[in-house]
Amino acid sequence: MTYINLLLRMIPIILVGLLLNGFILSNADEDFIFKNEIILLLALVFIAIFVWIIYKDKKVFKNTKSRLSFLPTITAIIFIVSFLITNIVLANRDNSPIIIQAGYDGGFNGAWFEFRKDGTYKFGNSGGIGITYSRGKYILKDSLITLDKDNIDNTIQSKLLIIRKEKIIDTLEQVIYQINQEHQIISKDLKFIIHVDKRKK
Repeated sequence: MTYINLLLRMIPIILVGLLLNGFILSNADEDFIFKNEIILLLALVFIAIFVWIIYKDKKVFKNTKSRLSFLPTITAIIFIVSFLITNIVLANRDNSPIIIQAGYDGGFNGAWFEFRKDGTYKFGNSGGIGITYSRGKYILKDSLITLDKDNIDNTIQSKLLIIRKEKIIDTLEQVIYQINQEHQIISKDLKFIIHVDKRKK
């Protein structure tokens, strides 16, 4: 067994593994057309290379009896474990129950907040062909919500949000507005209608 042959088996799985993990991490806060299809394609390529590596490693081991023959297989298994850890970590970011969910419908675009029990929030901003997500922490006191940042995805321009009751058509709804330091509404056009409210009352 030569080290060149060993490297030739390891390089493809390392390249595809890094590409797949990198794509998942770099696009963790975005949803766009063909995202899942790209991940599936990269995963299928990875599986195909993994199967080929197992076959080759067994064949080389049969001839050389060297345990180093299985180094490419071990490398592939390490990548598989890393994929699982990455997906578990990403999934657990939104594990806490939602206590307030509010959305804005702008027709072609839209945005929404999810405020969670653990003091974190998720802000989604849809532009029609894709969605970007921002996450952070918040403090809720009575009807005032204080965010950890004052500029979110060029949509939210204040750290302060206020929950108000407002009549929309013939129904009294709870809405969220952005307010300034003087507690004045920044824009009446951008209001988030509350659809879920599980606060203790």
